[in-house]
Amino acid sequence: MANKIFKGLLFLLLGIFFVMIITCSNGYYEYELNKKTSLTNEAIEKFEYDLKNGKKIDINDYVKTDTKNYDNKVSRAGNSISRKIDKTMSLGIKYLFKYIEKTINLDD
Repeated sequence: MANKIFKGLLFLLLGIFFVMIITCSNGYYEYELNKKTSLTNEAIEKFEYDLKNGKKIDINDYVKTDTKNYDNKVSRAGNSISRKIDKTMSLGIKYLFKYIEKTINLDD
């Protein structure tokens, strides 16, 4: 049973790896970057046109931010739990190193 789960997970990871290689080799990432560049070039042309015509210039008309806010109760709770785990692990590691340091100093 565990062997089947392991093989399934291995094949899944291998499949994801091949999909990533195919998307990179087909230039998907470069295509997305090129789209962003062309949008920026269009914004520059619009800015220059508005500047020549004496229109009121506002940076928000030319710069588009695609930041999405995914903040919700679940993500805030996850962040809170993550910070608590981080603090606990940091304290545990500090305690462990202090204990190791004491045992090393006792042997001297």
